[in-house]
Amino acid sequence: MSRRLHAIILHGVFILSGISALIYQLVWQRALLTIYGSNVESVAMVVAAFLAGLGIGSLAGGWISKSTRAPLVLLFGLAELGVGAYGLISLKLFDAVGAITSAQAHGLTTGALVFLLVFLPTLLMGATLPLLVAHQVRDTAHVGQSVSRLYFVNTLGAALGAFIAAHWLLGSFGMSGTTRIAASLNALAAFIVLLTWKKPAIAVSEKSEAAIPTPKCEINFRTALFWSALSGFLALSWEIVWSRVFNFASASRAPVFGYMLGSYLFGLALGSLFSPRLLAKTGDLRTKLARWVLLSSVAGFLVAPFTAIAASHVSWECGYVFVIIAGALLGITFPLLCHAAIPPGKDTGSQLSRLYLANIIGSGAGSLLTGFVFMEWMSLQVLGWLLLAVSWFWVEGIARFQLPAKLRLQPLFMLLITLSPFQSFYERLQYKHEFKSGMRFAQTIESRHGVVTVDTSNAVYGNGAYDGMIGTRLEPKSWLVRPYFLSAVRERIENVLVIGVASGSWTQILVNHPQVKHATAIELSHGYLDLIRARPEVASLLTNPKLELVIDDGRRWLRQHPDARFDAIVMNTTHHWREFASALLSSEFLTEVKAHLTPDGIAFWNCTESPRAARAGMEVFPHTIMVMNHCLASNAPLEPNRDRWQKILADYRIDGQPVIAADQIEAMLDFLTQEALPGPGHMSRWCRREAMQSAWGNAKIITDDNLGHEYP
Repeated sequence: MSRRLHAIILHGVFILSGISALIYQLVWQRALLTIYGSNVESVAMVVAAFLAGLGIGSLAGGWISKSTRAPLVLLFGLAELGVGAYGLISLKLFDAVGAITSAQAHGLTTGALVFLLVFLPTLLMGATLPLLVAHQVRDTAHVGQSVSRLYFVNTLGAALGAFIAAHWLLGSFGMSGTTRIAASLNALAAFIVLLTWKKPAIAVSEKSEAAIPTPKCEINFRTALFWSALSGFLALSWEIVWSRVFNFASASRAPVFGYMLGSYLFGLALGSLFSPRLLAKTGDLRTKLARWVLLSSVAGFLVAPFTAIAASHVSWECGYVFVIIAGALLGITFPLLCHAAIPPGKDTGSQLSRLYLANIIGSGAGSLLTGFVFMEWMSLQVLGWLLLAVSWFWVEGIARFQLPAKLRLQPLFMLLITLSPFQSFYERLQYKHEFKSGMRFAQTIESRHGVVTVDTSNAVYGNGAYDGMIGTRLEPKSWLVRPYFLSAVRERIENVLVIGVASGSWTQILVNHPQVKHATAIELSHGYLDLIRARPEVASLLTNPKLELVIDDGRRWLRQHPDARFDAIVMNTTHHWREFASALLSSEFLTEVKAHLTPDGIAFWNCTESPRAARAGMEVFPHTIMVMNHCLASNAPLEPNRDRWQKILADYRIDGQPVIAADQIEAMLDFLTQEALPGPGHMSRWCRREAMQSAWGNAKIITDDNLGHEYP
């Protein structure tokens, strides 16, 4: 086999490796967050665990590559085989370990458990790049070219994996089917490598390799380690910033993260492909590096405001193009740095692994600092300027603080072109084509958990999606009849659990129920508490002695409190098509809810007009009623009682005021006569299980594996 054909095969195999690796990342991250909670702390721990495994694997691959007798290509094939084998059992293993540990997992314990679960496959994944780079350098004696080409094909594969998983695999095959496909790709890659691998006839001895003259590096290796870490920090930080932009613009649609990540990786691949052309040109590598770091930082900064402008004039999806451009500029940095700091030789793979590890450490720091700390205390605009300032000081360091004067004027230029879009940044992203100059939210709250906005009509939005209105006053034909309806089907409701506080309106209603003695409310984002404090309709909620307020993931909280029992568990949560919505609508979660109810306790959750969500409830509970877009379910029969409901409504008080005028109670009770299947244009109705069964009995239930409507 010719050397060229052998290189083509290796590059093709590395594309398959990249595709499968990104598929695993998306699936495993989702699976682990379902087990250990989807709050910011768990997200940070999962990302850090992934990066730690990749970093250690990089070191291991670099150490192995130092041996001139090591069959590097064969080891790569075996690593792919190992990843695929683990992939086949991964989800069942996660579930088994999660069933034992999730109830006790907190903070760093979660990180340690996740690290152990993903250590082996990420170790093998991290080892592949230094192994193949060392193999290629033995042929070409050109570090930058080898790194850029292999980095290009692997990152291109990763981009394809992100696009394919988000657009097709997860929606069509579910989590388990998608992991089997990824494992098949690993097996195919391993089969091709093992089929084409031949043991070298003559091994290069350490003595002969030592005789090869080592070219002088233009950047000190220790300096390159620091710069590589800084590069990783900035790259991951920009990714977090962009994730928030696209998450908000799309109202948290699940596939969008995959599309954004795929666009970013595609850009990185293009940048890596372009870097050999820069290396071929004459000139100081430090100057080249400084120039491209500057350009990439400016491009990274401009993605957010340019996406906001596109959202209000064309389409927010144009932002993917801006991400590709910024990613391409960021992708040039690492190969340039490798070529400037690593000489070709037997230690190439080892030194590359150390640079790669530094890059991963920086990425981990970016995930923890930017996602967990900076986003808690800074607006997105301030964070963008901070990252740009860090980049600027780095460029000054690369250029030995002798940056040309014309480049020093760049920040002023950026300030002028971004000041106006940032003044109405979230308004542009939320209102899109309906945005008009002068539009402003009444309140905007940013935290590491996301963005909460309130418009001038008192409508609340979480990350760009409608979350409800602020208010507790009950009127005939009002959608607020839903939380009050619980009194119509149960005489005794003393202990209530609310999952998802949001504007606080429903929690305020339930806490003030005449019979309720204690209520526990679980909210993922503490940003909503700032909103509640500022609104007189719900502000007293935070000082109500009957309320216990917890900032946590609802599913994780239930697992950590297996003995807790409630008369009612209420979830007026998110739209069925949003990211992680399936975690609150799946039959597995509803089974968990069922286990926390008293014998005649009731569960009440928002299906947001999804037949599949209602069908999942019918699968778990023997008794169900549909109240507008909410499913009401129990182990005991459900039958509305007009007299009981009338009495409780007459006694209902919030902040000392009746929830409904006395002369309107009779009209409110007419709701019980509006028995028909709720549907488009007729949502002000309720129906019994027989009607639900007739209409939705054949709908596919939502499970943790099929992810419901999240990936259509």
